[in-house]
Amino acid sequence: MIVQAERRNSGKGTEWNGYARRHGIPVQAGDEGLVRDGGAGAVFPCERPDVPRGLALPPAQKCVELELTADRAVDAPRNREVLTGLLKQYAQFAKKELKCRN
Repeated sequence: MIVQAERRNSGKGTEWNGYARRHGIPVQAGDEGLVRDGGAGAVFPCERPDVPRGLALPPAQKCVELELTADRAVDAPRNREVLTGLLKQYAQFAKKELKCRN
């Protein structure tokens, strides 16, 4: 499994590829979450209350994208269920640890 987070300039999954959009299932994680075979992702805005906006993130990078990739996982009926649970926990953890205002 690969887990990553990155800053990006927009939310609502606008940068996700077509495959993820066509084959993914929306889930409640961040502002928008999506689970597909082999992975899951969530996007949420993040502003730090203790750091001025310009210093926390450049204006062009106001969102955080989280990605879980399990492409080589055994194809089990519960994969999407497990990825959904992990994604929700990951989003809650990331917001807390990043100290996001929103």
